[in-house]
Amino acid sequence: VIDEMFFAAARALADQVSEADLAQGLIYPPIGSIRQVSAAIAVAVARVAYQRGLAAEPEPDDLPAYIEAQMYVPRYQSYV
Repeated sequence: VIDEMFFAAARALADQVSEADLAQGLIYPPIGSIRQVSAAIAVAVARVAYQRGLAAEPEPDDLPAYIEAQMYVPRYQSYV
């Protein structure tokens, strides 16, 4: 992980904080949007990796869709 990736992650996180969030005194996005925020951060970091030639695989045509398809989705079986 290179410094530019940390900067890209920080910028992506900051970009997810809306004006309404800031008006409420929030400096991070609400926890309810954690999946969308995580995906945005992952896309930003992956773009740096591809731009710098650090990725082992070719860049997907639709990077955001590819990353979202790779994300863990908790599914709990109902026992009721």
